[in-house]
Amino acid sequence: MTLEILKKFLHLKTKTLRSSKNVIIHHYCPHTYNAGDHFVILSIRHHLKRYLPDAVFVPKPIADNRGWGAPIGLRGQNIDFSNKYADAVILGGSDQYHDWSPRVSKKEIHTLIPPLFLIGLGVSSKDMDQPAYLSDEKLKADIIATNNKCVLSSVRDEETRSFLRDLGIMHAINTGCPSLYLFHQEFHARKGREVALTFPYPLARNDENKFNILISTMRDIVHFLHKKNLVPVIVCHDDRDVGYAQTIFHDEYLFYSNYPGDYFELYDRVLMVIGSRLHASILASGMGVPNLNVNLDLRGLGFTRDMGMQDWHVNYNQPCLSEVVVARIERVLTGDLQVFQVLSENINKKFKVFDKFIEDTALSIQGRK
Repeated sequence: MTLEILKKFLHLKTKTLRSSKNVIIHHYCPHTYNAGDHFVILSIRHHLKRYLPDAVFVPKPIADNRGWGAPIGLRGQNIDFSNKYADAVILGGSDQYHDWSPRVSKKEIHTLIPPLFLIGLGVSSKDMDQPAYLSDEKLKADIIATNNKCVLSSVRDEETRSFLRDLGIMHAINTGCPSLYLFHQEFHARKGREVALTFPYPLARNDENKFNILISTMRDIVHFLHKKNLVPVIVCHDDRDVGYAQTIFHDEYLFYSNYPGDYFELYDRVLMVIGSRLHASILASGMGVPNLNVNLDLRGLGFTRDMGMQDWHVNYNQPCLSEVVVARIERVLTGDLQVFQVLSENINKKFKVFDKFIEDTALSIQGRK
């Protein structure tokens, strides 16, 4: 094959790389063994496919992929790959504004050709009274450039929208966390004896005082549940949880899986979900399962405030934390679910906003196909 013929072949192939039958979406998202990440990923794709049934999602890892492949991030050769193959690019899920996890750079993002959509991103913080965490002020320029590049931007709570507004980004829409809408079930009293307690691994290495408070509280709850002839289940959302949970709660049932469906089955049968894994509380809320989130930082506060649950969820530094949590459990055991009716109404209202955002995203992608 002569050089001229080869150049002609490559030129023709370049012109036909994108599918004529499908909408190819490159989904940049956390690819870890953390269940919460996958709840968000599944929900985003499920709802987009309601409007784009021919969508094909190609996962691309961002941040700490922990074994899910390389290259990582919306940068370098990944941008080249998306420019060549994608009809649209979405960056979706979890604490991406926390220390600007994706590390999308203002120096590169302008080279992205397919339309970019930010879906359900959120902030986090070091503690309850701390601002959204960024280790380097220069990251703000990258966040601004990425938001200016995107067609549509959504955030999971008002805390995140306020963070962006302080940067001059005014167009982000508060849709709630996508995992809230993976299921859409009404709250009802549950049968059975299991109560899920979600385990807070990251605090073991980041904040010893906070970790000790939560573990002490969990031990008190376990003792109370046994007195009630109930079965506590120590639920690990992350593979790194398991060793700590084994060590601290070696006489209790543990649960971990790297398959999201296993969590759906577990949470669907338990009496209640309690703990500091925010995506457990969010998922349970969408499933209609009574739950109590122990807020650790802006993530929990954002969900609590947006959903009108300030009089139900608790902060880890609240005085007499164990007694307060036990009192909440007692209310659920009596069948008092009134607080969750308020939550259900707020979820329904917020879903309308999320659904409109997803529809607008789909229409935009179709229009650019």
